[in-house]
Amino acid sequence: MKKSLLALSLGLSASLLGASAFASSGTVKFEGKVTSSTCPIQIVNPDDGSVGDLVKMGSVDASRFTAVGQEHSGKRFSLRVSGGAGCAITAGSVANTTFNGIPDPSGNYFQVTPGLDGAKGVVISMRDQRGAALAPGAASADYDLNVGAPTDLQFNAYYRSTATTVTAGVASADIQFVVAIN
Repeated sequence: MKKSLLALSLGLSASLLGASAFASSGTVKFEGKVTSSTCPIQIVNPDDGSVGDLVKMGSVDASRFTAVGQEHSGKRFSLRVSGGAGCAITAGSVANTTFNGIPDPSGNYFQVTPGLDGAKGVVISMRDQRGAALAPGAASADYDLNVGAPTDLQFNAYYRSTATTVTAGVASADIQFVVAIN
């Protein structure tokens, strides 16, 4: 490996030296924008209105899963877009959300806690307000935003079996999100 890197760097150096004899100039244009702030997002439990970064999925008995593709113990949660100062929300603005985490082998769901104490044969399935499944890295459908008032983007998370036998254990996941406002 060291030899190939050395040969590559020597070859690159030689090509750069050869290219300098035929130097040319040009212009690179950069375009962008500096904004004053981002729109605050909160994770809200719609059942009791509590705010935090933890969605409590609860417990489900492993024996309830008897086939592949069964979903149990759904938990509703919302991402609240504040809609106040710093949010560029105007009439007709929409938002979509992309969830990112460790995908399961199929790439369609989110892997739960790996390791000796982790549940086996189960993943977390995410759905948007219309019930459409959200794979890791895929954007949700658009949600209409309120101008000057908070908007709750509602989602549901479920435990989903990926095997006919689910083994009991910890079934947690860290899933990041990005809310894009258009």
